Amino acid sequence: MELTTVSIGKSVLNGALGYAKSAVAEEVALQLGVQRDKAFITDELEMMQSFLMVAHDERDENNKVVRTWVKQVRDVAYDVEDGIQDFVVRLKKKKSWWHIPRTLLDRRHGAKQMKELRTKVEHVSQRNLHYGLIKGSSSTQPTATAAAAALFGVDEARHAAKQHQARSDLSRLINE
Repeated sequence: MELTTVSIGKSVLNGALGYAKSAVAEEVALQLGVQRDKAFITDELEMMQSFLMVAHDERDENNKVVRTWVKQVRDVAYDVEDGIQDFVVRLKKKKSWWHIPRTLLDRRHGAKQMKELRTKVEHVSQRNLHYGLIKGSSSTQPTATAAAAALFGVDEARHAAKQHQARSDLSRLINE
C-alpha cells in the first residue's frame, strides 16, 4: 500500500516538474525574443515614419484604398511608439531586491507587448502585399504616388516623434 502511494506521489511530482520545466523554457524563450522583436519593431517604425513623410509630400486624395492603408500605418506607428516608450519606462525603473517579482512581471508584460506589436506591424505590411498598394520604389509610379498622397496628419507624426524624444529624456532624468 505504501509503495503504491509513493509511486503515485512520484508520478504526480514528475508531472509537475515536467510542467514547470516547460513553463520555464517558454518564459526564457519569451524573454530572449524581446530584444529581437524590439529591434525589428524599431526598424519598422523608422520605415513607417519615412513612408508617412513621403506620403505627405505626394498627396492624392482620390485613392481611398491607399488612404485607408496609410491611416492604418499611421495608427500602428503611434501604437509602436507608445509601446516602445512603455517598454523602456517599465525596464528603466530602479530595481531593488524586494521588487524582483514586480520586475519579472514587468518584463513578461513587456515581452508580450513586443510580440503583439510585431504581429500588428507584420499584418499592416502583409496588407500592402495582399492588395498591391505599392508596386515598387519608383516615385513615378502612380500607385506609390497615391499611397504617399493619402496621408493626413504627418505633422501629428512629427509632433508625436518630438514628444517621444521629450518623454525619453524625461524618463532618463527621472530614473537617474
